[in-house]
Amino acid sequence: MREFDDRGPEVCRIETTLDLEASNPELLDVATRCARDVGDFARIMTGFCMFYRVLAAEARGTSGAVGSLGDRSNLYLLPRVSRDTRANIVKHVVAVGSAEFTREVLGELERNNPELLQMWHHFAEDQADYIGVMQGFALLYACLLTEAAEERGALH
Repeated sequence: MREFDDRGPEVCRIETTLDLEASNPELLDVATRCARDVGDFARIMTGFCMFYRVLAAEARGTSGAVGSLGDRSNLYLLPRVSRDTRANIVKHVVAVGSAEFTREVLGELERNNPELLQMWHHFAEDQADYIGVMQGFALLYACLLTEAAEERGALH
């Protein structure tokens, strides 16, 4: 992502973290716990923030919203993950196991967003805990996807 190159990963990570703290604290907590569990916290958290910004850019593109990727209002285009959604995802992970859960989410991504899956893979392969990083991305994606589905259902 150009923004991370131009402004620096630390600046973007801090900015995204502050935005998530205000707008999506459940998702921030998931990302923080995963980053803490898999090793180099700052580097993994930067990857999660980059992932979040890529999804925000995609949401901006599909919603017809205008603005640059660095426009912080774009981050609010993604759904706010509720405690209930997070709890339901955790229950599902416990029920099917983390390996099966990760396979399910990666399969979903392979079918619907293979470019994002490739981005995850390339980031994760440079980390000490490839599987842990991929599971973290899968958890974040599943939370956002599930919440988005819940919101769409509530609108109909």
